[in-house]
Amino acid sequence: MNRRAVHFVGSFPADTTEGAMRAMLDAAGPRLRTLPTGETRRYEFYIRPIIENLVQQGVLEVDRPREWRSSRDRTRHRVPRGGRLVAEALDLGYRSEAEEALPIFRQLCPDHATSGTALQIGMPTDFTLAFIALGVTGVFRHRAAFAAATAREITRIRELAGDQVVIQLEATAELVLMASAQPLHRPVDTVLGLARGIAGIAAAAPAGTRFGVHLCLGSLHNKARATLRDTRPLVDLANAIVRHWPPDRPLEFLHAPLAAGDVPPPDRPEFYAPLRRLALGAQTAFYAGVVHETPTDEEQLHLLSLVEDALGRPVDGVASACGLGRRPRVVADALLTRAERTAAGGESGV
Repeated sequence: MNRRAVHFVGSFPADTTEGAMRAMLDAAGPRLRTLPTGETRRYEFYIRPIIENLVQQGVLEVDRPREWRSSRDRTRHRVPRGGRLVAEALDLGYRSEAEEALPIFRQLCPDHATSGTALQIGMPTDFTLAFIALGVTGVFRHRAAFAAATAREITRIRELAGDQVVIQLEATAELVLMASAQPLHRPVDTVLGLARGIAGIAAAAPAGTRFGVHLCLGSLHNKARATLRDTRPLVDLANAIVRHWPPDRPLEFLHAPLAAGDVPPPDRPEFYAPLRRLALGAQTAFYAGVVHETPTDEEQLHLLSLVEDALGRPVDGVASACGLGRRPRVVADALLTRAERTAAGGESGV
């Protein structure tokens, strides 16, 4: 059986970028195909710091302040009256994150060229960023500016690091909308162009840029924004992304959440049955977001077996459903080691 990877989605509750990257590397280094930065400046609230930085830049302003107790109870923003949102004015901060992390990555992974490990930079899709910042109307009015700004950041990161970096596109609003609309989720993708938009980010990037896609159900305060009845919306969105994906931008992995925030993966074979239709192609790894703090180790391996029985083959890697930044540090550390144990246990057939 092939050696399973361990995938860490991105965020980790550490004080420094080096501390986060070292913790993940120490826990599962030989199994890591990508090493995230830990997103230590935004790990607790994910997109909120990006949006608040845009407010400080003067390109957005607060419309309806809220406490961010949940994704519904979030502050809404708007473009200042009389202003116009243009990509040139949007500094999303990903290049700065890469500039900080790249020397640390090269120090911690001096043999990255032979080991195959790459630095992972995670960024929300333009749809997700516009949706959370500005709401539905903001997506239709201003998504193009976010898309162009995201493409510019990816280009600058590739100029900085070349093939040493994998860009992880994080599609939260897209999967939440699909899950919420089930069983009418396919028309949602068609009308809003969700999969086409995700692939469009890759198409706008330089040829050869390496990508992964993280499908997400949200995890603000470790609470998911939506839950899946079964994996059909996830499979349909993933397959549509692959159909639209440009051929000269490698799609190296797709990560799928099979848990949801503080809710563990379901112990129901029918939940996973649609995975049989997943069609990623031979070059795209499937990372199962099945690792969770609630099940025992034995139960965790049973859940992995349900996934693989439905998929019809071993998964390429295991992961938690989302980043670990919304967990207490002691829980995050435990999940690092649990991910490695789950991958290893699955290999031994336990």
